[in-house]
Amino acid sequence: MSKVASLGCWVCQRPANVHHIRPIGLGIGRRSSHYDTIPLCYDHHQGQFSIHNCKQQFEDMYGKETNILQEVKKRVAEMEQANDLFNFYNKHKGEI
Repeated sequence: MSKVASLGCWVCQRPANVHHIRPIGLGIGRRSSHYDTIPLCYDHHQGQFSIHNCKQQFEDMYGKETNILQEVKKRVAEMEQANDLFNFYNKHKGEI
């Protein structure tokens, strides 16, 4: 989850917490997987016009949360690849 939060808010790029996406049928009070999260700042997560308080309006403006999730997963994978390359280079920089 920290990798997702490190991306910054999906909407405004401010520091973010994570929003858990609940599949249909999963009751309130039960969280979905920690792998199904998107980064949102407080205002876009729980503020007056947030995904929790105005979901339809939020999704009309910024996209469906499931679509955002797919993009977030791509960004996290790209970040992990870049980190792996960086670590490989640092480990082998005297050999290259």
